[in-house]
Amino acid sequence: MGVKLFLIRHGQTSWNVEGRYQGSCDIELNSTGIRQAELASKYFSRVKFSNIYSSPLKRTMETAIIINGRAEEGIMTRDGLKEVDFGKWEGLKFDQINKDYHEDYQKWMEDPYNNHPTGGESFKELTLRTTSVIDSIVAENEDDSSAAIITHGGVILSLLVYWLQIPLPRWKSIIQRQGAINIVVIDKGFPYISAINYTGHLSPVYDDNEDKVIKIYSSLRKNSNDSTGG
Repeated sequence: MGVKLFLIRHGQTSWNVEGRYQGSCDIELNSTGIRQAELASKYFSRVKFSNIYSSPLKRTMETAIIINGRAEEGIMTRDGLKEVDFGKWEGLKFDQINKDYHEDYQKWMEDPYNNHPTGGESFKELTLRTTSVIDSIVAENEDDSSAAIITHGGVILSLLVYWLQIPLPRWKSIIQRQGAINIVVIDKGFPYISAINYTGHLSPVYDDNEDKVIKIYSSLRKNSNDSTGG
């Protein structure tokens, strides 16, 4: 049946709460993020992972260690699983980036594949390294095995866009909440995706506060059409 991959976004950080671009910055989990990782660990209690992989950044490693029974031993880090490099935008909030780097930001929002964050990494560059590292991970695991991959929202997004062949103008249509789980089986090179952005393990009751990022993106897109230039 191929190799089953559990793609898990790291738990919440203080910068997630504040709406700051993290990218390559090494930010730790906050208390909510730790709890999200604990709930993920409980959810996976009956899954026997053949291997556990993680981005080397703190927020992903902390999530991976908790999922691995609070043990670092056995977790394999891969640089290819790091978040997209946002360059000069890192540490800034959405509206500040749109103000200080308005032209670059709007170009990137419309076509991230060919445009870079100011001084950062394009979606094309991100996709090349994320698909490469996933190919390596699949090759390292036997058929019918399950591997956990703890990584970042941008990494997961790039893979879903690639696997589903989503038109690039719609790349922001896919939301990844903190602690979300995505499940895909790679069989003979073909992706079978059975879960995207699953967060049922985090809360039994839906909370639309988790979708506040949609309001942010929407407001920034409206600003791009404003005659004043936003």
